[in-house]
This record gives sequence, C-alpha cells and structure tokens, in this order.
Amino acid sequence: MAKPWANSHIGEVAKGIGIDKRISGDVKSKLVDLLSYELQRITSDMEEATISADPERKTLGDPNRTRLGFNRTRGMMINNVKKLDSVGSAAVVSVNEDLENYLLKLLLLASDSAEQDKMNTIKPRHLDTALESLNGDVEDLGDDGDNINVKGNILAKSDIDSTFNGAILTTFNIKTMAKNLIRMKIEEEALEDLLLVYYDHAAELQEDLQENIHSGKFEEIELNFEKTKTFMMLGWLRRMLVKAEENAISSGSSKILINHVIRLDPWQ
Repeated sequence: MAKPWANSHIGEVAKGIGIDKRISGDVKSKLVDLLSYELQRITSDMEEATISADPERKTLGDPNRTRLGFNRTRGMMINNVKKLDSVGSAAVVSVNEDLENYLLKLLLLASDSAEQDKMNTIKPRHLDTALESLNGDVEDLGDDGDNINVKGNILAKSDIDSTFNGAILTTFNIKTMAKNLIRMKIEEEALEDLLLVYYDHAAELQEDLQENIHSGKFEEIELNFEKTKTFMMLGWLRRMLVKAEENAISSGSSKILINHVIRLDPWQ
C-alpha cells in the first residue's frame, strides 16, 4: 500500500509554491492528513465520473479534459535534454501544463481572429495573427498547415500569463468564460462595455497602488495587492458576469444587455 508524503517533503513543496514562513512539524503532519483526505475525495469523485463517461474503461482518467500524452511528452523531453540523464514525472507534468496553457492562449487568440472574420473555422491566417500577438513572427507555414517555423523567442510562461490577463484580453475570451459560468447569453455591445470597464478598473488599480506606495500606506498597499491578485486571476471579471446576469434576471430580460453591465459597480 502506498505511503503518504513525508512531512519534510510537504515543507519543501510549500517553499516551492511561495510560502516563506517556517512550518512546524505538527502542522506539516496535519497537512499530510488533510492532503491525504482530499486526495481520497478527489480520486473517488474522479473514479465515478470516469466510469460514468466510459463504463468499459479500466484506467482512471481525467473525465473533465483530455491531456497531452504523458509518455509522448516525456520522450520528446528526453530527446532535448543535454546535460541530465533522465526526466522526472514532475517535470513532464509541469511541461504539459505549460504546453496546454500555450495551446489555449494560441487558440483563444486564433478563435477571436476567426470570429472577427465572421468565420467558424480557424484558418492559417488566424493562427498567424495569434502568433504575432504572442510576439512571434511567422516565417513559414506549410501548405498542409502542419509545419510552422517561428522567428524570435516564444514568451516565457509568466510573460504570456501577464499579457493574457491584460493587454490581449478580448470579448471572445469573456464570451468563452461566460459560457462556462452563467446560463444567459450576453450581447456583443455588453461584452465590449465589460472589456472597457475591465481596462478602466486595471488603470485605477495601478494608479491607487502607485499613490499608496508614494505615501507609504502599507495597509492600503497590501489591500491593493489582494485586489490586484483577484483581478489578474479574472475573479473580478467572473463576479461582474454573475452580477450582470442577476441584473438581467431581475429585469425580466432573456439575455444580458449593456444596461445590465453599466449598472455594475466595479469596486463593490
């Protein structure tokens, strides 16, 4: 029977996710118990969902999404490693997450470009536009669309994340989020207004932060950082969408209109 994680390993993991404070031995032990319980709950739910989706399946899978192949990614990583002898599982999982995030950003941008052309199919030119938005210039796209050479460096993950959460957020991104979060449709004019409010709110947050730093208001700085963290993780935008839907329902509308968005208080 598999043993749970070692207490010392939990401490190292905590450091890896940005926890700088010392963690007592008792707390580490309790964390192991809590993680073990959470793992049991997640595994049981995942098992039921896997069987529900495919009663003949014998291997536990992720019922919510199809991931890039673990072994295929690991094999390609081994081909690229020059100074080490092997590739650990944690490295493969991390790379797969980075690759899937990169794929998501590319396809969201390409989808937005296709929608602007009023097309339901992503064409090579839409992918070209997406690559240019991520600071890459397309050098050659083969006739079959399979061979893509990109000049320049692909953005680092942190750069992509900050760009995606800021300058290249689009109405298509918001519409995609709305489909997964609320049941009502939202008109294009309301999407555009929500996007403008998003940028205005970002500017206000930045201005407040600079002012608080200049005047040395440390409590306000901490509060501002918390607001910014939620904002960059799109929690603010999710809340705005939910509130807009509530406004639409209360007014008896069948979809979210611009007047349901402009009534929202971004600081509430």
